Amino acid sequence: MDLNRLDAILDSYKDEMTISLQELVRIPSIQEAPLGGKPFGEGPAKALDYVLEKAEKFGFSTVNDEYYAGHAEYGQGEEIMAFLGHLDVVPLGTGWHYPPFGAEIHDGVMYGRGTTDNKCSCIMSLYVLRAIKEAGIRLNKRVRLIFGCNEETGMEDIPHYVAHIGQPTFGVVPDSGFPVCFSEKGIQRMQFDCDFAGETPVLSITAGEAVNVVPDTCVSEIKGDEETLKAILANAKMLGITANGTLENGVMHITTSGLAAHGSRPQDGVNAVCALLEILKVMNLGAAENAANFLREHLNQTQWDGHGLNIKQENKDSDALTVNLGIIRVDSKHFMAQIDLREPHTADFEQIGANVKASCEPYGLKLTVFRASPALFVDKNDELVVKLQAAYKAVTGRDEQPFAMGGGTYARKLKKAVAFGPSLPDSKSGGAHAPDEHLVLNEWFTAAKIYARTIVLLASDEK
Repeated sequence: MDLNRLDAILDSYKDEMTISLQELVRIPSIQEAPLGGKPFGEGPAKALDYVLEKAEKFGFSTVNDEYYAGHAEYGQGEEIMAFLGHLDVVPLGTGWHYPPFGAEIHDGVMYGRGTTDNKCSCIMSLYVLRAIKEAGIRLNKRVRLIFGCNEETGMEDIPHYVAHIGQPTFGVVPDSGFPVCFSEKGIQRMQFDCDFAGETPVLSITAGEAVNVVPDTCVSEIKGDEETLKAILANAKMLGITANGTLENGVMHITTSGLAAHGSRPQDGVNAVCALLEILKVMNLGAAENAANFLREHLNQTQWDGHGLNIKQENKDSDALTVNLGIIRVDSKHFMAQIDLREPHTADFEQIGANVKASCEPYGLKLTVFRASPALFVDKNDELVVKLQAAYKAVTGRDEQPFAMGGGTYARKLKKAVAFGPSLPDSKSGGAHAPDEHLVLNEWFTAAKIYARTIVLLASDEK
């Protein structure tokens, strides 16, 4: 077949693709409370409606699985090749220089929450499949584009979809980078709790909206006086920590600032919770002191690799285990904090849990594991990996090898799937889970051609 014609069709879509992505990014799709048959709130449901309506205009059949997820489909055959993207986004955080839902374009770069994670893939897959249809390529499989609404905060969407709609034969998840991600770390999320047995000057400490994001702001209210506040701010200055504080009616209002990053790479961020606890060392927190000391001694900024919890490990196929302190909620009576762990596929979940429990119990904390998602591992010589690598090389001429990552994708929710793209190895796109998330449009257009080749290789006889 004439692959140049397929590329030319995709090139003709560039302006329309861009406008469609802008429209989708402008739909705020952060998870909210369930609302009238919409399990993840209005935003994700509205985003799903948008892509399904677009798919129907392109002539694809569509299904809405009760606003957990939906799909668009084209092709024929018993086997189903699925592309899985997600429409929900993480909370905004602070520090944006561009409107988070503005989808503004500056010098060929689109800015906005979801531009790279992961609305770009949802729009791109629609136009790739439209190009396959327009080019008249005969498919020997059904190509199904699955759009999820709960990837960032639990991945309850795809298990619901599989239970109600069915399991595809195999899947490709454009939610990481090129070339092929053959291994994703296991994910555990844990919560520490305790009730204070006595008095504490702490009235509140609050940080984080999603456990898989490094919190960039920590806000606190603590009883104190002018002398104590001066000592705290002087300590912050000495340590190079960004903090500000005011005193009102005997209550110190202290805020620390850090740098947001994806929870799978906490070493790339600056945790505002850790910063606050460091500068508060100049005062006694009373009944809250034990809990604060646990975080200082076992989960501080330098302990992102788990060595503070006696769980540090890595293997030859993946990077080291990581720990992100993502959420904290403290009042005068109770302490709660949540962590996100990303673990190599060889890790023993039970042993890691036991070690974390042994670390926190001496401080009077109770440990609860509220999510455990096993690692994904597909052999590098598997046919799916080999063919995806071939599609990548055909378009780029590059020969990078399959890789492992700490991020978790929908691939782990299917019987057979891997993450593949859309970011190129030297991509200038980025900022997922951070301020000023952005997509370089020309990189996106290149990725579309890689996915078009992928469909030709894996779902047609026209090689």
